[in-house]
Amino acid sequence: MEKGGKRVYTDSMKIAFISDIHANVHAFESVLKDVKKQKPDQIVFLGDASTLGIRPVESIELLESLKCECIMGNHDEFMVYPEKIYEYTKDKLVIDTVEWSRSLHKKRHFDFIRKFRKDLRIRLLPNVDIYCYHGSPVSNMENVKPESGLESFLPLIREQPNMIFIGGHTHVQMLRNYSGTRIITSGSVGQPFIGYNMPPTKHPWAEYVVIQSSGRHYSIDFRQVEIDNDKINKEILASDSPMNDFISEY
Repeated sequence: MEKGGKRVYTDSMKIAFISDIHANVHAFESVLKDVKKQKPDQIVFLGDASTLGIRPVESIELLESLKCECIMGNHDEFMVYPEKIYEYTKDKLVIDTVEWSRSLHKKRHFDFIRKFRKDLRIRLLPNVDIYCYHGSPVSNMENVKPESGLESFLPLIREQPNMIFIGGHTHVQMLRNYSGTRIITSGSVGQPFIGYNMPPTKHPWAEYVVIQSSGRHYSIDFRQVEIDNDKINKEILASDSPMNDFISEY
């Protein structure tokens, strides 16, 4: 892992990548139980912690307790720079719900979010790095889909052709292969989408990814975790969140 500008390599490493919790603390807790069973060396959070769902405070505080590396998602940025949301959407429902989430945060939560980083580079193997971001290497608002162009990735691919890229943002688990380069989307803990259509249809589980090195090789494990949707939905529908109808499909 990168320490003070230097990359440290170990013979074996197991990393859990979680993303897009979106204040769904119950799904987050279920994922962490599964993560614990995997016994990773570290956890990396890829952004969007505590908006849209109904438990913003509990979600951000549980994330902070992990003491893991955190990437700044677009919704995290909306928490500390609220004007940024207008670069992303004009949808009143989204804007109102983000502001509702923001109103529940305290100064200590904003201070924690401000420590999130734009990206992170981890040495997995002697010639393979993992490059972590939220949306893409250049923007936490860019959607990376199976058919997307690779302009945001090409400078880094030229630097290291067998890089592993991993982000979140789209809420859809994905693996693309480009001449030995892997581009991964981890899916979502709190709002996993089946596809890229809007309004989205959601999976009835939570998602994350585990990457593990062993010797000169590595594996990628797309995880799906069972969650208690009845419990989550009852709590959502009883809340005063502006978006409770939208996020209660399961």
